[in-house]
Amino acid sequence: MTSALEQIAWEPCMLRPRPDRAVESYARKRMGLPNPALRYFAPVPWLARAVTDLHAEHGLLIHLDQRIADLVGMVVTQENSCRYCFAAYRAMLWLQGMDRTRIEQLERDLSSGALPPRVQAALALGRGQTRSGPQGMREAWRTMRREGVRPEELRELAFTVATTDFQNRVHTIPAIPSQPLERMPDRLMVRLLRPLLDRVLRKRRVRGEETPLARRPDYPYAELVCAFGGSPIAAILDRTLQQMWDSPHLTRRCKLLMFAVIARGLPCERCVLEVGRALEAEGVSPDTQAQVLAHLDAPQLDPVERLLVGFARETLWYEPAALQRRARVLREQLGNDEPFIEAVGVAALANGLCRMAATVVEE
Repeated sequence: MTSALEQIAWEPCMLRPRPDRAVESYARKRMGLPNPALRYFAPVPWLARAVTDLHAEHGLLIHLDQRIADLVGMVVTQENSCRYCFAAYRAMLWLQGMDRTRIEQLERDLSSGALPPRVQAALALGRGQTRSGPQGMREAWRTMRREGVRPEELRELAFTVATTDFQNRVHTIPAIPSQPLERMPDRLMVRLLRPLLDRVLRKRRVRGEETPLARRPDYPYAELVCAFGGSPIAAILDRTLQQMWDSPHLTRRCKLLMFAVIARGLPCERCVLEVGRALEAEGVSPDTQAQVLAHLDAPQLDPVERLLVGFARETLWYEPAALQRRARVLREQLGNDEPFIEAVGVAALANGLCRMAATVVEE
């Protein structure tokens, strides 16, 4: 079973897998099955947990139809040319009982206009948010609001797109191997266990329930978390962001600079202002911020910051193999896996959140 995405150039993986019993146990409990990709992210615990937690189908959606969420995820993955994530979607459909012909027909339907208007509108929002950032999202959002789609459903749709953008970059940048998923239907043992694996996965695909935030967060992007107040999405975003800001492998200032560059590149002016205030609190003057955003450099940057602000800009739009080659150079320059893995996670999370933040918060 082949697809166009399987023809996309994909570099050799630049990370070595590190088995971690705690990470794998957590993923199995959340997802029902082990996730071999987590072994590549295990040295940075917050990212391994985020890769596990940021899946809309695992109890995070209350209003949005999960079938629409799945289709939107596939379209966004096509837009981002993530060979790994697209192989994961195909494997999921195959485990659910779809044969090769039905999967290929579904892929054609995603771009043919053959799906119902409401689904087409959701796909348009996914493409707009991914291709054009906040501006593309706002236009699609306004169209769906005119058609009577409720804000809470739209927020969940925007979250689905954002988490797909995040997952796509996390797996694309270090070139996580896609072949095991692509070859899954050819493995005899998997074919024999297919009905059992399907039942296990379906058991974890549940609807969310109202979940109040335990406290009001006070870190950058707290306003976005609060926009999902009452939803299980807020609790997951709160935990992910808090752990990301607290993680020690890159400084808080370096992470903020990466967020600022991505926010300006999209652009999301609300995000630029919010991150700018946080950078001032870290001692980065407005003049220095302006230099960084204009030139991706400033005399006040340390060597790691100088490397990562430029790299962050390259993660906005990219060809997978070219970005992977650039990431390999960055990995060598940083010298250790942990800061590189954290940089991948920060860039991926910033891309996902900045693309949806302004519209979700303003609504």
